[in-house]
Amino acid sequence: MRWISGVLIAIDQLGNALAGGNPDSTISARTGYFARVQETPFRPWWRAMEAVIDFTFSPLEGPGHCYRAYRNDDEEHREGSDLMRGLLGVIVILACIPLSLLTRLYALLFRCGK
Repeated sequence: MRWISGVLIAIDQLGNALAGGNPDSTISARTGYFARVQETPFRPWWRAMEAVIDFTFSPLEGPGHCYRAYRNDDEEHREGSDLMRGLLGVIVILACIPLSLLTRLYALLFRCGK
């Protein structure tokens, strides 16, 4: 399970780097930082991304995934240009739709009996 987790985090960091973020940080941590900590004129956009990502992971972790990711991350965050934020939005939407289905299926199959 640790190997899978490591690979998923590496893919997440690659997506963040492709979208103009710090390659050592995840999309969730970057989003949590700009949605909750750093003042920016794009805060509503970051909060929308945070809502999508948090919804995706809520069956596994409960609310606040992005903010927790930021709090557990010790990296510098870059907001990126309009183009890069747009690319990040595409990555988030394309990744979170299937992940939302998988996290809910997992919760239904493996957490209902607990």
